[in-house]
Amino acid sequence: MPLTIGALAPPRRLRGAHAHAAAPSIRSDKLAQAVATALLPPESAEELDAWAKHWDPVDLLVPEWQYLLKDPLGLRHEDEVSGLTLSRRDRGPELRPEITRVLAVERLRKVNALVGFTRIDDMDRVGDLPQRLAPLTRTPYPAWTVATEDRGEGIYLQLDEAAVAAWETRIETTDIWSAQRDAHRRNFYRRFSETAQDVDPDTRLRPPRYWLIHTFAHVLIRELAMTCGYSAASLSERLYAWPESGGREAAARLLICTTASDSDGTLGGLVQLSEPDRLERVVSGALYRATRCSSDPICAMRTPQDPEDFLHGAACHCCVMASETSCERANRFLDRRFLVDLPGSGVGFFGRAD
Repeated sequence: MPLTIGALAPPRRLRGAHAHAAAPSIRSDKLAQAVATALLPPESAEELDAWAKHWDPVDLLVPEWQYLLKDPLGLRHEDEVSGLTLSRRDRGPELRPEITRVLAVERLRKVNALVGFTRIDDMDRVGDLPQRLAPLTRTPYPAWTVATEDRGEGIYLQLDEAAVAAWETRIETTDIWSAQRDAHRRNFYRRFSETAQDVDPDTRLRPPRYWLIHTFAHVLIRELAMTCGYSAASLSERLYAWPESGGREAAARLLICTTASDSDGTLGGLVQLSEPDRLERVVSGALYRATRCSSDPICAMRTPQDPEDFLHGAACHCCVMASETSCERANRFLDRRFLVDLPGSGVGFFGRAD
């Protein structure tokens, strides 16, 4: 399995003799700290091994998430280094109150770097990734690697954290979540290599808020594709969904974007749908369509039972699932019941969408 790391705003590690910083508006104490960090000697192989052993893929998303937390300077702000261009959008009066903030990502740059590959075990399943990752070079930490640079646009949505946290607490006590957790354990052990280190399956299970944000992103991709001018396979998700832990604040946000190596990803059709009245129609239409599936009632009532081990609930290719180019989790961790209320289920975050 190829391991490709993609970053919209890759974190910069100011270590090494050639690192430098240029920020004329930075306070003197922060500038002094940056200079001290830049003058530190390069990491040893032992330090790099220790960092890789405890590395979490979520760490790659944190710098992006922290940047998107800040409101743009003025109505439109462009980062001089990355080219990331953000514009504020007002919330329409009919927009669901659970959506508290909207940004139009007019321009973005996405860099994909191929750093290695794994066999048998996917990277989110192994606890000893540094030992099981087959490198592309003879040295474990090459100075450069193969990468592509794509440009595009997108829409950023932020959900009410208090509402998400309260909903997540309620979901964790339901029979539906218990069934999903048991199915994940069965799936994990049946597809886990005997030579890998022991890992607690629950540490690899995405929290309920991830299921919610993931399902919401998929139905939005389907709805946006009808009017934005891009195909559904050209749209992709970027999910910022994790509870508070280890000093990291909780997040419940998503970015729907399109990127391409040429100008096809910057036509503007996706950004136009972030306008208040258009976004209201997109969100309401997406949630309404999520209440129905041509495979209902089978799809709406699907819950894994022993010995089943599929990693989705009320979700199928007729209603929620997306193409491999759009989904970051291979259509796992999806359930319409977590998004809207379905017949016989009242656990949807957005409630009724009729």
